[in-house]
Amino acid sequence: MTGDKSDQALKNSGTDRGNSEEIVSFHRRQELPGVELRSLANSARAFRCYSTDFELFAPTSWHGEIWHRRRHSRMDPGSLLCAHPGEVFLARRVITPGAGNFLTIDARVLHEYLADHQRSATNLQLAAFTRMSTQLSERLSDVFRVLQPGPNALEIQSSMVELVNVMVAELLGQSSAEAMSIESGLRAAEQVRECLQYDSSATVDLSTLAKQAGVSRYQALRMFKRRYGLPPHTYQLNVRLALAQKALREGHQPVQVAAQYGFVDQSHFTRHFKRLLGVTPAQYARLGARARPPRLRAFPEPFMSTPTSDRGSSPTTGYGTFG
Repeated sequence: MTGDKSDQALKNSGTDRGNSEEIVSFHRRQELPGVELRSLANSARAFRCYSTDFELFAPTSWHGEIWHRRRHSRMDPGSLLCAHPGEVFLARRVITPGAGNFLTIDARVLHEYLADHQRSATNLQLAAFTRMSTQLSERLSDVFRVLQPGPNALEIQSSMVELVNVMVAELLGQSSAEAMSIESGLRAAEQVRECLQYDSSATVDLSTLAKQAGVSRYQALRMFKRRYGLPPHTYQLNVRLALAQKALREGHQPVQVAAQYGFVDQSHFTRHFKRLLGVTPAQYARLGARARPPRLRAFPEPFMSTPTSDRGSSPTTGYGTFG
């Protein structure tokens, strides 16, 4: 018996150009806990993403320019972006609206798969951008396919094992220990980022951030924007929304989540959540969640570090399409 659950289709106008409506769909399988597929179709949004876990983005017909790890890269079908927990990537320009897939893998889940290859959390660094080989493209497409209704547990889990095997061969770079040389400005920006992650209540101010980093307020703002492509307040909003998304996956109620992560009220939370993901918190929560959700986190758990030189859940069964 498979663990499929569907939500009703909901109309959503999520595009900024043209008459086509953006369609957002989510897919999870209980046979593969900790992994979620988010698919976009007819998308013209200049999205920005904060990763609570490991995230892969593969366009299928979407073309655009993305900023990630202090560089811009043009992405199109056949290209792949990899993000570590705590990193942000931004679509700076949409060249051609279209479709793409985001695969989120819980840090602990990926660590378990990597253990089969004698790779640990301390020496993990995924390439920021890559042009996929035929083998990598096929293995990733297999995982996208098995997360949708139909395949059995053996096929689902085998597909994930094969994907990680190719990731180890093609995407892992030098270890974090080998990349400890960071200029002082980047170190200050990283200290600001850590403060933002550990205070998800939206109460921290720029003076406090600058003091923690040992720089002036102007330097803190300038260094952070140069390093992460966003001002600190926008980055923190993305952190709060990503943590809220993870809490909803784990079964917490939207009202409780909104209060935990510093949103003024439910409408404030809903407006920002829909702007980022294309669906409301209530729609997302109905996809299915754990029967007994864990305690809400106040901030991301520091399990696996982001790449030192390039820094910037456990979903449950269910799938739903919103368009």
